[in-house]
Amino acid sequence: MLYDAINIFEKKLKKEAEQVYSEENDGTDTEMECRIKLLVDNYVPKDGTYLLIHMDEDFRCETPLEIKYDKKSGELQGITDSRYRYIRYLDYNSKLIEMNKPIDAKKVIHSNQTYAFFVKKESISEKKLTQDVVDGYYNTLSEPESKYTKTQARNLYQQAVKELGEPDRDAIDKISAWIKDWLVHPELLPIDYAGKDYLKLFFVYEDQKKTKELYEQENRRYVIPNIYNNNDYNVKVNGTILGMPSNNLGLNAKKPFLENKQRKTPAPYLLDMNQVILQSQFFDYLWGHACKSNVNVFIDLEEEEIYAVCDRSEELPMIRNGLYLRIRKGKEVEILDCDIVMDVSPNLTKTLYFKPIVKGLANSKNYSEYNTTARLAAVIDEVFFDKYLSFNYFTDAMELPQMDGGLKYILLTYRGRIFSWLYKTPQCDLGGVVAEMALKLIKNKIAAGYFGRACEQLNLLLSLEDYFNENHDMEERMGTVQQEFMRHIDMLKEEWTFTDSEYYYAVGQLVSYFLSLSKSAKKPLSMANQFLNAGDDSLIKEKLSQMFIRYDHAIDSSKDSRAKNVISHIMMYEPESKKVLQRELIAGLTAASAFYMKKDE
Repeated sequence: MLYDAINIFEKKLKKEAEQVYSEENDGTDTEMECRIKLLVDNYVPKDGTYLLIHMDEDFRCETPLEIKYDKKSGELQGITDSRYRYIRYLDYNSKLIEMNKPIDAKKVIHSNQTYAFFVKKESISEKKLTQDVVDGYYNTLSEPESKYTKTQARNLYQQAVKELGEPDRDAIDKISAWIKDWLVHPELLPIDYAGKDYLKLFFVYEDQKKTKELYEQENRRYVIPNIYNNNDYNVKVNGTILGMPSNNLGLNAKKPFLENKQRKTPAPYLLDMNQVILQSQFFDYLWGHACKSNVNVFIDLEEEEIYAVCDRSEELPMIRNGLYLRIRKGKEVEILDCDIVMDVSPNLTKTLYFKPIVKGLANSKNYSEYNTTARLAAVIDEVFFDKYLSFNYFTDAMELPQMDGGLKYILLTYRGRIFSWLYKTPQCDLGGVVAEMALKLIKNKIAAGYFGRACEQLNLLLSLEDYFNENHDMEERMGTVQQEFMRHIDMLKEEWTFTDSEYYYAVGQLVSYFLSLSKSAKKPLSMANQFLNAGDDSLIKEKLSQMFIRYDHAIDSSKDSRAKNVISHIMMYEPESKKVLQRELIAGLTAASAFYMKKDE
């Protein structure tokens, strides 16, 4: 699956490069820059202060550029500056592959080459950046053999030297001397050293194209010996070095279970240099999207296109056959989930009509027509999960925000299936799962005393069941039950014949009526729970009898004729169904009480 995704990415990368080649540019773009334009355009520099320092003008420092990404608004401060694209490209070619593969052994300096110098501002204020650290960094750049002492790593570095030549030690000495002078005289740079973001210095020449080529060269000098997960697993086959990539995979002494014990080479899989660099670029591309909270990545295998959208986005792609990746920004980009997707679309194949089928005490703004996947996902999130679902489809259970324990259990149980239905295979039949989940959520809300929300949840369940079955059966059935009950409730002498549906609706209405008679500040909600959890009708009649004894003192024998009428009919009726009709019972419990309505209502 990863190979399929990378294959589409490679085609998209080449397509973007061909487009760039066909367009006119200002002559400062390098060949490499054109080839990886898609990648660099998606790259988001880390928050910090960025400075260009001109080496051929006696280390003249330009005005600092502040870059900061606002997660809430999705806006990037500094992007409108004319130097941003230039600085972004230099930054991309100067970053470490990962923090475990630094040039500076003490991990204070986070850049990977001669012409860049990255450090956290707090490392300066806390005096972690010392002359010894600077000397160690530039000594390694000047004599890389001192770093690559193992045979496999040394072989890779020699490959880099053969391709790129030896490091420019004159440039290293000049930059090193200036950095050490700056450490003694920090006022050389017109910046504020407070904060925990980065200070990034780029040593450049007036010729931008020449500068970019130097950065590309030194970046490759770092990448070639460090691109593999662990050079100890490298093997040479027909003169080509193969090694294990490090993206989304870590193989070391602490993870022996990842080794393939049945092969001479225990690495799970091996790639040559070109393949592993391409894979690294793909993960760099994903990292850019993760930084922008575009954590849902859809790969269209037919159209050979990649889409990345944020949670709650209304801009879902239309894909007949493709792949899905769920990513997260950690120390590196992490793939949390991957799957095949079919017939994904921003629009629903049919309209969901969310109606107040059961008439509750209050109306809701959510009752409406829903035509898009995004709106359907949003109403499920709000009504069923109190807005805890959409940002927690893949959140670790230990990291979920504080919420009701029952809701948390239901969210963890059903979130995967809900996500698959909405975003992976919308054509799958999820009616049974939704019903099972919704009834648990409704019971949980009733137990907490939120009858209004429980009624709204029941209406969403009934609307969804009609949506899945492509009919209006639940709406018509529940409407008939409510109308018949309100007609029968005042029939004191006429014949009143129950149906099972009306019977359980009447039970719910009567339980709600009994609870309304309670004078205590804290309503005994457990009274309602025992009916929702009842397994048969005999238990329901037993519990109703207990409630009647408890509240009979509040029932006026002459004024409360409706209550007497309903109680007598309920106690005499024997339902045909062996199972308790929970939907009807819940409907009666959460609907507006007919006992208190005027006849004309």
